Amino acid sequence: MPPFDDSAFSLGVNYPWRMYGQDFGCAGDEHVGISVRSVRELVARDFEQIRQAGVSVVRWFVFGDGRGGFQAEKGIARKPDNHLFADVAAALDLAEHNRLKLCFSLIDFLWLQEHGGKRPAHAHEHVLHFAAGREAFLQNVLIPLFREFRGHPTLFAWEIANEPEWAIREFHPISQAKLRFADFRAYAGEIARAVHDHGEVPVTLGSARLMWVRAWTELGLDCYQAHYYPAGEEARSGLAQQLASLPPLDQPLWLGELPARNVSQPGYSLPHALDTCRAAGLCGAAVWRWTEPDAQGSDVALGRVDPAELIAWAAAGPPADQRA
Repeated sequence: MPPFDDSAFSLGVNYPWRMYGQDFGCAGDEHVGISVRSVRELVARDFEQIRQAGVSVVRWFVFGDGRGGFQAEKGIARKPDNHLFADVAAALDLAEHNRLKLCFSLIDFLWLQEHGGKRPAHAHEHVLHFAAGREAFLQNVLIPLFREFRGHPTLFAWEIANEPEWAIREFHPISQAKLRFADFRAYAGEIARAVHDHGEVPVTLGSARLMWVRAWTELGLDCYQAHYYPAGEEARSGLAQQLASLPPLDQPLWLGELPARNVSQPGYSLPHALDTCRAAGLCGAAVWRWTEPDAQGSDVALGRVDPAELIAWAAAGPPADQRA
């Protein structure tokens, strides 16, 4: 596997989904994934604009809450569905055409949480809620996926999970968070090894907070990843202070989510935050988000990327005190 390239600062954006949990594979009766011609054309236009904004990495959710992308029987994942590989291939092809790299986030924390409804939200809701189900998903769906796109040059990384801490009782003591840290850490380690053995590309994990990133050391990750939202940080210290307070890490650090704006913190500035990340020696940062927020989504107040702001930041280059 080629080493993770941390020689330059990689500006990224989150293209988290066009339709949550439905971009890759089929969820329900209708396939609306990326290999559908009309959808592919829309993504192609977005990717062209993303590249023109000076971005090099796009972060994109694959399975989301697990509603699609694979076939299961009696709560056990059996195999990828008939559209998963075609949709992933279409996304990689579009990224390659636009000289972009993709960070594919595999599992969202919403899938790991247990919501306790009498009727499941979708047929696959409980697939990851027990050890045998998690193992079957790894062996029957993830490993075939890694093998299919083994060593693909357009893959920035396979990301094991997005903010799993929100489903782990030791981090987030709410009724929906029933996973034990030891159990998920062991599973994350299995996925990391599978990426290396069968995928031959870098592997990362999207920690919800900078203060928690150390929990995911010694898993064999090629790049650590954390997310930063000023209003949500318990320490209430600034980004520069939090980065400076981190103990030394044995692999590069990437900020996988950074808000485009923050209405609760009028002094927040995206260009300044990006400068801070670069000055701290991070290998990159990805702004949340490129696609339009869902009207009822929790991130509406964070807005979306302003391409002109990214173009101006990239054109300005490092501040004078950061230039070699």
